Amino acid sequence: MATLTNPITPQNIVDRFADFALATANSGITWGTNSKPFSEMSTNCFAGTTSGRSISATGSDIGTAGGTITAATIVSALRTETATYTNIRNLNAKLNVTGGGGNTGTRPTAGIVYNCTRVGHLRTGFRQTLAATANAGVASGSVVTSANLETFFGNLRTAYNTARASTATIQVNVCHASCHSSCHGSRGRR
Repeated sequence: MATLTNPITPQNIVDRFADFALATANSGITWGTNSKPFSEMSTNCFAGTTSGRSISATGSDIGTAGGTITAATIVSALRTETATYTNIRNLNAKLNVTGGGGNTGTRPTAGIVYNCTRVGHLRTGFRQTLAATANAGVASGSVVTSANLETFFGNLRTAYNTARASTATIQVNVCHASCHSSCHGSRGRR
């Protein structure tokens, strides 16, 4: 866990920010390219693994060490970074068996046979717009303090958690499990 230093540096701001938004986003991910809800779901639904993603913001996005760090740059860079995690969110994964039912095999009944909601590391097309957050004193004309930054980071984490709680649904439709063998078996009897 990073702590804000005195004097503060751009990279130090990013490192401390990572303790808030990044750590929150990467916790509790159940589904990703390495762990799908069911085998029929394509890995193309996911952007990464259950270990989450790495931070892409660097100190250079905030400013240069020894230079002036502006509040507007901090707010812009870290809001943008937080928004890039919004595709790590709740996923309602559904597996729907199509067909008339009454078939033999592992899925003899038609309908939804799997319906579960967990956190998934979804593809970037599932990103959301980050809700407005209070800058907590990290504003032009104000002296940016470590306390203000900590509050701002907490506000970003809250905004991320709101986005994370928004559930995306992916439904995969499959034919009943015995379709292949039933179809091929009936061909042999013709």
